[in-house]
Parts: sequence; C-alpha cells; structure tokens
Amino acid sequence: MIRYLMIFAFILLLSSCSNDPGSISAPQDNSANKVVLGPQEIAVSQATPIQCPAGGSVFSIYNDQNSNGKLDSSDILISTQIVCNGERGATGATGASGSSGANGLNMVFQTVAASQNSCPAGGLTILMAIDSDHSGTVTSSDQNFQSATLCNGQNAPVLSYTPVEPIIACGNQVAYKEVLLRLSNGQVLGSFSQDASGTMTRLSFLPDGTYMNTDTSGCIFSLSTSADQTSRSISWFGKVQKTWPMVP
Repeated sequence: MIRYLMIFAFILLLSSCSNDPGSISAPQDNSANKVVLGPQEIAVSQATPIQCPAGGSVFSIYNDQNSNGKLDSSDILISTQIVCNGERGATGATGASGSSGANGLNMVFQTVAASQNSCPAGGLTILMAIDSDHSGTVTSSDQNFQSATLCNGQNAPVLSYTPVEPIIACGNQVAYKEVLLRLSNGQVLGSFSQDASGTMTRLSFLPDGTYMNTDTSGCIFSLSTSADQTSRSISWFGKVQKTWPMVP
C-alpha cells in the first residue's frame, strides 16, 4: 500500500514540472497596450468653395484627447461629413400687378396769431394736419391735427418764425408723405414720432443731423449748417437739394 502511494506522488511531481504547452501558465498583463480615448465631440467649420460652391459646412467627429472642446492635431479624427447648401433656383414668373391704391393725402399748414394768454409778448401758433377733405387748408375734419405755439421773447429782438415753404424730403413717392416746414429765420420744423407707427408724434425744430421718414418710403435726409452760420441746406440721394440763408 505504501509503495502505491509513493508512485502516485512521483507522478504528480513530474506533472507539475512538465513543459507541455497545454499546461496552465500565469496570466499575462497587457494593460500597457491599451489606448485611452477622450470624449467624443463634433467640430463644425465652413466648407471651402471647392467643397461646396454654394456654401456649406464640414462636420468632423473626433475624440477630444485633451478635453479642450476643440479639434487639435493631437485628437483622433473618427469621420468627416460635408453638407452643402442647395444651388439657387431659377427666378419665378413675375406676378400680376396689384390694383391701384387710393389717392394719397397731403399735409397742410396754417399760422395764426398766438393768444395774449399764451404769449404776452406776441407770437404765432402753427397748425398742421393731414388734409382729409382735400380743401388745402386746416379744417376741423382733418386728421392728425397738431399745433405748436412760438412766443416772442420778452424785451428782446423779435425773431420771425413765419413759414416760408414746405420741404418734401426725397420727393412725393408715397400716398402719405411727411413734410418739413422751412421758417424765415432758417429753422426747419418737422414732426417727431417715437416709432414708425407714429406713437407720440409732436412738432419740433430739427437740428443738424441725419433723419429717416416714417412713411415706409425709406427716405434718409440730412440737415447741415455752414461753418460761418450764414446758410443751411438739406440733402438726400447723396447731394444737396436745397440751400437757404440763416437769419441771426
């Protein structure tokens, strides 16, 4: 019995020392071969004219190795996709002409003497309205009625604010056209609004500067005074349209 146990132990010893490829070996650590990838990001850039003649974008998907949110040379590019804009289509047929609009309304002005209570030293009240009844004068039926009272100074030379002529900036191009009023002392009187809808419209003297009408015509005009303060002018369409003297 003891002889059999010794033989079995000897066989086990030989098995443990065997160089047989099928024998069990220690596990290999290959962690040094692993690649750690950064977060996946998408970078968008403008396509070149060669890539997209009508314009477009280039979408680049990449692993952001330094996690800075930008595509760098050290990042790993996964794929690139070019998305081009469509070519401009052919011009459509001209639409039918619209129906004729209603006749427009002009602005009318009128001056009256200011009351003694309003101007103890005298003065003028300027009336302005849209000529709804086509009478050519300011009447009670007119729309957008406005007025401004200009008083003479006390014990001072009296300046004349008599209206000389209306000025239609950029010409009468639309049905409702804003009108400026040139006064005899060289001042220009016009209506100011808070917005294009005419909110908070009021009369005011216009200082030198650039203005735009709110009558949907897109008219831009400018007022300027000469360096010697002897004349004033109004310009539109890139050139001076009218010049008049300033009265000190």
